Amino acid sequence: MFKKLDLVIYMPQTINNFKVDRTYDFDFGNVSFYSNFLITELNEGVCFNIEDALKIAELVTIHFKNRPFGYISNRVNSYSLIPVNYLKIKEVFPSIEAFAAVTYSEIQKSVLKVENSFLNGMLSDFDNLSDAVTWVQSKLDKEGDS
Repeated sequence: MFKKLDLVIYMPQTINNFKVDRTYDFDFGNVSFYSNFLITELNEGVCFNIEDALKIAELVTIHFKNRPFGYISNRVNSYSLIPVNYLKIKEVFPSIEAFAAVTYSEIQKSVLKVENSFLNGMLSDFDNLSDAVTWVQSKLDKEGDS
């Protein structure tokens, strides 16, 4: 039989020609801020909660002020969250314009469908980080044209 390989994926400093402005490390994972979007990578086994989201929201205020921004959840690790907390997403992130998740397994895709039911379809799923960034940027560009 084939041996299962452990895969470690590191977030690049530059993606799709966007350079990271600043990365913050928390006990729940790390958050990297780019010019108008952020990427989170949560740690294996954490339970991401509303308090953790509020920590990110403070940084959103510092980095983006009241400008529209994109949020990308790069789900390289397995973690849990309470989907009903998504009902508070517009309270926590009032200027969020694009919300994407990068999933790497069929289980993650199934979980995402449940999460999305709490978000009225706001969360878009991608197979890779590059596509997620492209989509977020296109949403933000459309918002800027409005």
